[in-house]
Amino acid sequence: AEHRHGAGRGARHLLCVATGHRGVGGALVLDGRLHTGSSGLALEVGHLTVNPEGRVCHCGSRGCLDVEADPLALLMEAGLDPGPEVSLLAQADELLRTRYAEPAVRAAAETLIDRLGLGLAGLVNILNPDRVILGGLHRGLLNADPERLRAVVAERSLWGQSGSVPILPCTLDHDSLVGAAELAWQPVLDDPLAALR
Repeated sequence: AEHRHGAGRGARHLLCVATGHRGVGGALVLDGRLHTGSSGLALEVGHLTVNPEGRVCHCGSRGCLDVEADPLALLMEAGLDPGPEVSLLAQADELLRTRYAEPAVRAAAETLIDRLGLGLAGLVNILNPDRVILGGLHRGLLNADPERLRAVVAERSLWGQSGSVPILPCTLDHDSLVGAAELAWQPVLDDPLAALR
């Protein structure tokens, strides 16, 4: 959805990384088409290691982006006990919006920004996208300190050093729902006349 209607519009090679309530997901557009991989599970970016001594991930590894740069990680880094009454993403977004100036919250956000930047730098080195867009909590982290995130990616990636890759926030509020609908309708969008046959 972001590729057609949002921050990724016009990009031929687009990398999208986002968080929801828990974990980290990704999508890759190559030559204007969504890349799904051989089994439909391409871009499991949440399992990139960004902190080898970090938390144990549900996959069995340690320090995966899934557990080091998601809403729960931000709340834990800030020393907060997440409550069950509101989603983790809503709690993390609220924390960034209303308490970012507090030293503990800023330090927690900077830690997550550094981990996210490390993961993005590796992806930029491998995929060489012409644009990176971030959603969910990552959009909030980018908005909180865009210079820091862009600096980490530039410092750690070849493409970032030679000519920075634009890193932008996703612009659609319900991009996953719009994206799911587009995937279902993709054959009709690609060839409307074939749907009439």
